[in-house]
Amino acid sequence: MAEPEPPAGQTTDEEVDQLFEGRYLLGQVLGRGGSCSVQRAWDTRLNRHVAIKRLEPPLNTDEHARARFSREGRAIARLSHPNLVTLIDRGATDDEDYLVFEYIEGRSLRELIRETGRLDPRDAGQIAGQIVEGLSHAHAHGIIHRDVKPHNILLDAEGRAKLTDFGIATAEDWTRVTHEGAIVGSSRYMSPEQVQGRPVDQRTDIYSLGIVLYEMLAGSPPFEGSSIAEVGRQHIRSRPRPLSEIVPDLPEGVERVVMRCLEKLPENRFQSADELLGALVGVGLYIPAKATGSMLSGLRHPKGRGATQGPWVPPPGTEAPAPPDTFRRSPGTGEEVSTGEARRRSEIMRDRRVRTRGPSVRTVLTVAGILVILVAGWWLLFGRSTEAPDLVGITLDQASTAASDVGLKVEVVEQVLDLDRPTGTVMAQEPAAGEPVKGGSVKLTVTREPIPVTVTAIDDYDPDGDNEERPELLGQLTDGSDDTGWRTEQYRSAAFGNLPKKGVGITFSLDAPATVLEVVSHSEGWAAEVQSLAPDGTTSTVGSLTGLKRQALTFEQPLESGRIWITKLAPAEGDRYDVQLAEIRFFR
Repeated sequence: MAEPEPPAGQTTDEEVDQLFEGRYLLGQVLGRGGSCSVQRAWDTRLNRHVAIKRLEPPLNTDEHARARFSREGRAIARLSHPNLVTLIDRGATDDEDYLVFEYIEGRSLRELIRETGRLDPRDAGQIAGQIVEGLSHAHAHGIIHRDVKPHNILLDAEGRAKLTDFGIATAEDWTRVTHEGAIVGSSRYMSPEQVQGRPVDQRTDIYSLGIVLYEMLAGSPPFEGSSIAEVGRQHIRSRPRPLSEIVPDLPEGVERVVMRCLEKLPENRFQSADELLGALVGVGLYIPAKATGSMLSGLRHPKGRGATQGPWVPPPGTEAPAPPDTFRRSPGTGEEVSTGEARRRSEIMRDRRVRTRGPSVRTVLTVAGILVILVAGWWLLFGRSTEAPDLVGITLDQASTAASDVGLKVEVVEQVLDLDRPTGTVMAQEPAAGEPVKGGSVKLTVTREPIPVTVTAIDDYDPDGDNEERPELLGQLTDGSDDTGWRTEQYRSAAFGNLPKKGVGITFSLDAPATVLEVVSHSEGWAAEVQSLAPDGTTSTVGSLTGLKRQALTFEQPLESGRIWITKLAPAEGDRYDVQLAEIRFFR
């Protein structure tokens, strides 16, 4: 079979080098994220451009990463909306999964803001309104996006805005699929509940879209910082700078809409995408029919832009002609009217009589029956209670079975990382064992699978000495073996002898923010601080290590670079002191 050719002038030898899955001629890479790449391709069967999303090595062979990637495919397959990027195909090989999307000829909202800065409020409103419509559709299917940001909003050639990348989306029926972590999203656009690792719902997406709308109007996000932790603290505690100070000619009411989206408490925000959509329309920021190329615009103007809407005319051949010259006298006025007109007037009078007549016995009985059913249902769900069984310490499957045995359900409301317990172990429950359950469901906190984070750089740190602390052994800290390791120089006491030293240590950088550090040591009795490291070199203590053979430390905020600062040494051979670290591992 002859090899298919790409469209003329579209690709080069450098851009295309293989036929993927016997169908897609791969082209240029459109973008790369922390775990995936998106590549333009030519569909040789349907003769059109598509965008193929694939997991980057080594995640393409990681079981958890592939499960999350498959989850994204399932999420988008449930959705069909003009403001959401369409999934065309999905598939898998022995060593990777892939998703095939429609190719959007245009640019991202992020690129637009970079090029133009602040957007005209009307343009910002049209983009935000379209994304709200897409979110409303997703929320109606029980899917929360959790990563609404300018990078994930694409603008096609017709000006239509489309939301993409459901890679960290969540839904009610995904409680048994391991999530990436308790804290997920992009720091500038995360809601306070995401920063704090609390459960999310549709109001989380409303907050993130509020950040995007603020950025479109102001030219930059409301919260900036030198670290993820700093930005996260602002989401939780700080108020954004008023838009009216940045955009003096902002239309009336727009700032109130944006600031309500950015309320810290979800209950103070708009409660649904439809409610936000109504507010955008109400202040004149969004006109649904104005979205170029939208389905609504086409329905409103079936004959083209500006066409007038005349009376509806039935298709040719479907009209039922009235009998010619058939008239009767109206009983009310005595005038002669056609039989069709008389029939219409008679129907109107009958409708009026029906509306003025009281409810029938059948109607009363029907309403009464419905009320009985509602009251009975309320009693079954809330009027009686069952004591919660003890579910802590067992697996999620065992907990589900135990709850089902007494007529209850379980609901996973939080997943936490715990290196000492197997994935899926119940850590906490609400209500507690023996307490009455209202609503028929026990809320659970369960452990999740840890995701390794790669150490991309590691250096020794000895600011009070010769600036070196056994650098030749650093590679053994991350070689995967507990039998090898790094050690400090040896000193005469646990406090570094008589030397004017406050400590020694190692600095590290990671390829992604981590929330847990695991340290394996050959020494006992030493002490250290774990510090976050800002780009300007300043540090802040985020935890402490107490010198056990194996210990894990959970960070309140994700850490991407930092330092293990050893302040106390452990006894070694003879009368010497040092610290021997076998392995350091990071997880998220």
